[in-house]
Amino acid sequence: MKRALLTLSALLALGLALANGPDDEYNVGDQQATVTERITLTIPQRVALHLTEDEWVLDLNNPPLGNQATGEGCFLVPKDFEGTLEDALEAALAGDLRPMDAYPAAKDLDGDGTLENHEKGTLICINQKVLQKFCNNGQGCELDLKVTRTLGGPTYGKLGVKDIAEDIGHERFVEIIPGTNDDGDPLELLKVLGNRLPGWLDDLIIEAFWFDGTEVAGTYEFNFLFQLAAL
Repeated sequence: MKRALLTLSALLALGLALANGPDDEYNVGDQQATVTERITLTIPQRVALHLTEDEWVLDLNNPPLGNQATGEGCFLVPKDFEGTLEDALEAALAGDLRPMDAYPAAKDLDGDGTLENHEKGTLICINQKVLQKFCNNGQGCELDLKVTRTLGGPTYGKLGVKDIAEDIGHERFVEIIPGTNDDGDPLELLKVLGNRLPGWLDDLIIEAFWFDGTEVAGTYEFNFLFQLAAL
């Protein structure tokens, strides 16, 4: 029996030796045995973007009625309003502006047969979408917007874009100045330095046209190019 056990041990050792190649580890001890596994992991650098909406068609023949709950559509900016494009956008998002579906912006809202100052003014129209982005570069990443006017002149009123990334407490508003930075100049929306983005980061993108009386009739077209780059 003892010889049989020794023979069995020898066969097992021989089998292990044959099964393991020259790069495999084999260890036998009286009370403990250890082997080591070496792992090589390669993580490629990646940047990625996904936009939940790739077109906005705004026809002032039939302006979309503003929705105060969602902050989308068109709203009346009263005649006596004093403030910037960003101020008007914030007022609309806060529910402080009345929904409007007429251009020029005027409607007898209380039905008394007259147009009072709070029932006429200018029109701001808002569209929202989500930009999902990924960047695993440890040095950081930058998100830029390039607006290129491809049809029509620089007489479309005012245009602005707001980027909100709640996960990292970030907000930025950029105004596109007609004839100045609507020719593809990069506008910085977000920059993260010395750190990666937290996985897929969702940014709320809010676009606003304010027809403040400087607009001229015509058809205008724009390309909005969102670009995410590792730093």
